[in-house]
Amino acid sequence: MATGVSTTDTVSLNGMRDCDFLNACYGHAVRRRPIWIMRQAGRYQASYRAVRQKHAFEEVCHTPELIAQVTTAPIVEFDLDAAIIFSDILVVFPPMGVPVSFDDGGPRLASPIRSASDLAALKKLDVDRGLRYVSEGIRQTRNALPSRIPLIGFSGAPFTLACYAVEGSTSREFAIARRFFHEDPKSAQKLMTHLAGAVADHLNAQIEAGVDAVQLFDSWGGLLSSEDYRHWVLPHLHEIVSRIAKPHVPVVLYVNGASHLLDVISEVGFNVVSVDWRTELNAAAHHLTRSKAIQGNLDPLALFADAEMIISRASRIMETMDTTNKSHIFNLGHGILPETPEESLRVLVQTVHNTLPRVI
Repeated sequence: MATGVSTTDTVSLNGMRDCDFLNACYGHAVRRRPIWIMRQAGRYQASYRAVRQKHAFEEVCHTPELIAQVTTAPIVEFDLDAAIIFSDILVVFPPMGVPVSFDDGGPRLASPIRSASDLAALKKLDVDRGLRYVSEGIRQTRNALPSRIPLIGFSGAPFTLACYAVEGSTSREFAIARRFFHEDPKSAQKLMTHLAGAVADHLNAQIEAGVDAVQLFDSWGGLLSSEDYRHWVLPHLHEIVSRIAKPHVPVVLYVNGASHLLDVISEVGFNVVSVDWRTELNAAAHHLTRSKAIQGNLDPLALFADAEMIISRASRIMETMDTTNKSHIFNLGHGILPETPEESLRVLVQTVHNTLPRVI
């Protein structure tokens, strides 16, 4: 595996020659270390806030022209190396018959799934009808982006979606959802199977619309023990990866709080595993034997430090990754926070781009 510059080892993927992000996903050489940021289209941007003054969050998510506008803006403003389509992991629920509303307290699902009868009423996701606006947003974004910039699609992972489906809203512990798994394991397993199918269909629809990579967000997977993660989650991750329609589209997994799950996650053939800031990068590289790259993992709060400290923290992450046998995609260990100064992100991107990748 090489992470340094090479004119012969780079690959042409999805019509993009020498794309650093896609090359890193496959463990190939890069000219400069790629960086993108989770939630990079968001409230920390003045341009995004201006859009939101005129349009509600749901309207932006459902309007292809607005999707393209807000997805493209961070690339222009911060010189990031990949775009991620503007959407939300919960968009899969309304087409399945579970309305979702968004307010300042977070998302709320009108009809939580807490019994076998609730589960029986859950519709199969029809992505062509129910999520057509996502596909059209991808097509318009792909046309608006510079041809050199890859576009990432995404979905929530089945367990994280199940947490919201059962709990009905966001929670620190998702105790109602986790209790459901133990009290009614048969229904819980059916729910996970249903959601895994929806996730695979959603990702494949995004791939057909034009994304160059896909990421699964298992934001609440870290709440599970390694035993429960292996039992409840792992089979469905295997299923999703096996159903990705095009083998040249890399698949990224992000699990928040995954330090204790690395050995379990390594059993699935993800191209990239994205880790939070509490996960030691050396340990991740050691355990994640099947992944080609590791993504992460600056603490989002580090962007509230001064420029010198941001440079120091980012440099240490890159130095650590350069001692491993993995490619590195720089990212935060979680989504960027709304109050983050824009200049801090510019400092971070410049630091990453100015640090030459290791040459092997």
